[in-house]
Amino acid sequence: MKHTYYEEKVNLKVWYLIVLSLLSLYGFYKNGLSYYLNNQISFWTSLRPLIICFSGLVIGGIIDLILEHKLSKNYLLGFLISVALPYQVSIIGSCVVIGLILFLFAKFKLTISPIYVALLLLVCFKNYQFTNIIESNNEIFYRTIDIFLGKSVGGVGITNILLLLIGLILFGTSFYYKKEMTVLSLGVYFIFSLLISISKTDANLFINLLNSSVIYLTIFIIPFNEFSPILKKMQIIYALISGFFIFLGTYYFNNLTGPFLGACVAYFLFYLIEVLSKKRTLIAKL
Repeated sequence: MKHTYYEEKVNLKVWYLIVLSLLSLYGFYKNGLSYYLNNQISFWTSLRPLIICFSGLVIGGIIDLILEHKLSKNYLLGFLISVALPYQVSIIGSCVVIGLILFLFAKFKLTISPIYVALLLLVCFKNYQFTNIIESNNEIFYRTIDIFLGKSVGGVGITNILLLLIGLILFGTSFYYKKEMTVLSLGVYFIFSLLISISKTDANLFINLLNSSVIYLTIFIIPFNEFSPILKKMQIIYALISGFFIFLGTYYFNNLTGPFLGACVAYFLFYLIEVLSKKRTLIAKL
């Protein structure tokens, strides 16, 4: 029996919540619990990554209850933001920023994505550190397998590439998920990464491709239905633009905040196309 469009939408949200929760739990283990078990940090300090990851979920849920009197969409938007935050971000400050942005965008029904606005403020324009306490005080060398399994430096809940790819597989089972956008944007990033690796003999292509920020953006954020194009041709254009600007941000800014900056620029550029278009139906409405 085929699921209805509404059922597919609900199922995809459930998959998002499950995978984001798994990513958060891994971030908690990687940045907190493992060090606590080795007596390197206190128990309360070990909870910091867990609080950061789930803070957006809680704040978004509160916004939903205030404005909609039920869980609507902001709980998921908040979760998508908070799992990508740096470890050393101010928890109170991030909660205020996320809550304020989600509230204003939902209250005034703005169609521009609050995800990009919040990430732009919290990730790109602040000198927060992505390293945890132990990583900040010690020089650590990661093998390729370590990077793939999430032991490297990155957003507190998005470093595990294996879980990110599992998320793609689970999301791809729903026709409501725009997986073509993920494939295209990642493909463009990979192609340009290959070209720059060929031109620079010291460039490590495989390590460059294992960028959890890039993979997270292309799987979780760019195809997110509420703020991605609804027309097939426009989906292709948006994906190509996103992949290119993510590449530029990664290689010419830095590999941690650069992908977010590039994705933000790509989104606002495409949103400008939406604003200037006569029909204004390129980006899905809430």
